[in-house]
Amino acid sequence: MRPTSFISCSAVVLSTSTVVVGLSLHRHRPSISHTTSLTPPILRSNTALRLGDLDDLSDYGKNRVNSELDSLISKRDAIKKNIVANTKPDDDTPPIDEMSDDDIAKMLSDEADIDDMFSKDYVPTFNTKRGPSRTGLSSGDSGGVLDGEEEDDEDRALFVDWTEDYDDENEFHIPNRIGFTTAEWGDKKKGFVAGKLKKKDRKEGKFNKTDLKKAYEKLQQNGVSFVETSESSSFAEAFLNNFISECEHGDRPLVASTFANPWKHAIKTKSLPRRGSKAVVDAAEASCERMGVSSMSLYQVKNPYFYIGGTSALAEGMLDVISDDHSRYVGCINMSTSKLAKLQRQLRAQGEFVATNQFDFSLTNRKSLAMIEACKKMNITPLCTNVLDGGLASGKYTSVNPTGGEVSKGEGDTGPYSVRTLEKLDTLFKVQDGLREKVNSRIGDKLSKFDSGKAPKINREITTTQIAINYVKAKGAVPLIPVNNVKLANEVLGCLGWDLTEEEVLELDKACKTCGV
Repeated sequence: MRPTSFISCSAVVLSTSTVVVGLSLHRHRPSISHTTSLTPPILRSNTALRLGDLDDLSDYGKNRVNSELDSLISKRDAIKKNIVANTKPDDDTPPIDEMSDDDIAKMLSDEADIDDMFSKDYVPTFNTKRGPSRTGLSSGDSGGVLDGEEEDDEDRALFVDWTEDYDDENEFHIPNRIGFTTAEWGDKKKGFVAGKLKKKDRKEGKFNKTDLKKAYEKLQQNGVSFVETSESSSFAEAFLNNFISECEHGDRPLVASTFANPWKHAIKTKSLPRRGSKAVVDAAEASCERMGVSSMSLYQVKNPYFYIGGTSALAEGMLDVISDDHSRYVGCINMSTSKLAKLQRQLRAQGEFVATNQFDFSLTNRKSLAMIEACKKMNITPLCTNVLDGGLASGKYTSVNPTGGEVSKGEGDTGPYSVRTLEKLDTLFKVQDGLREKVNSRIGDKLSKFDSGKAPKINREITTTQIAINYVKAKGAVPLIPVNNVKLANEVLGCLGWDLTEEEVLELDKACKTCGV
């Protein structure tokens, strides 16, 4: 964790048209034994190919390096062929297919160099039909969160990763240290409607596929590219298939899916419980097919409490998921500290590592605070769900406003929480609201020091909900927020570009302890 009062814009990533290359790496790997080796993992970048001394790599590492190098060479050849097809040389110029790399580079640009373009440290940028949309965090002088109005192309901003230079994370980097989850997609109990929505439906907070697509595109274009889903929701994976292929992206999407609890899956599908390492691999491959991707960024395994084949079979399956290129990284969900440490040892012994562990954590539910610290010690990124504790941590509902300003559902409606519960948290909510004003003032002071028109577009109307989300970030975790419409997407985007200071985090910690949280 490194909370700071203000983050300077350190990286701007232009919109790219991602080239997806499906690999199928097969190798013989000894069966996992119960070893206590803590050999450091082979670190791989999710955005660039990093080459080191091949002698220092495992056989798997060497295969991966050679495969990625071949992939880059193929991309270069494809670009050359494209130039051949679309370039007509002058009469005194030799045919382009007979030109050297240097000649082609000179023709494209006096400073260009084809070999340098495809060196190990270069990530090519490909132009798309149109640039990514503006963040939608500010409008004129008001700086308020927008409701998703359409904007002109000339007003569009660039994908910004404010957390590119953070050093307290493993190799799996999640831009802006925030993501969104598809937990509510396709769920009628959460308000999903298959067809068109009526005005009454809108007022009740219901949503449809069009809302999901707009929200997805809004987040992807403006700095939140990590999306988490699960095979438990076939609707969500199918929707992602459509959105990934149809929507414009500010950066390549980072997609994570989940191996469902084998016992719940058996009940749902009326089949025998999954078992062994092959079940993990088959499930990952099926998720890739449903989402229409050759490989995921992260594949998670839920704590099965008891798995037929044991932890070793899970670890073997997770390693095979990586070696078969169904996912670049693997993680866990709700794993205990002891089981997580065991899996980490087993994967590290084979040159890989557990990248993430997902669990619930919020400002009003801090029971998993120790798990965040444990994950950090094991170099595992904590992914936190239910970061608003069902709405309680948002600060929207208070003892003096129990309905949160929403229209009453009828006589006797006192909101989703009892007045007693809200009164217990009064101190925390007051601190939360005070910090909202304090952060707004601090951001305004920082932005006023920029020359006219050069200040970064950062939300200047912070909400108590955003205070709660960034509190999770300040604790060193990556919050995953359920998003099902553009309004919620803008709420998430309003968290970018600023952090809580150490003093502000301590102030919230003190209030939590006072309230017994």
